[in-house]
Amino acid sequence: MSTWKYGMIKVAEDHGEDVCELVELYPPFADNESPSYTRPFLTSLRCLQMALKDVERDGINTWFWENGTFSWNQNEYFWDWKPNKASEKNEY
Repeated sequence: MSTWKYGMIKVAEDHGEDVCELVELYPPFADNESPSYTRPFLTSLRCLQMALKDVERDGINTWFWENGTFSWNQNEYFWDWKPNKASEKNEY
């Protein structure tokens, strides 16, 4: 099992258009956990190329959008996510 990959996740909608954020995606570490994400760590051209490859392969990830609620964290300048109470564990 892969430990992580880059992903483009849907975090909002604006005038009917998807608003997305580039992140590092992590699989659930236990059966009762949801996948997670963090701010991407892009330190080289190679990292940027890996991110492009992952996003081109997987497309826009809507799992978090469909299974929770995003809010903008003013202190972190990044998106917080809270899972729905009944969110099912799916492939991220």
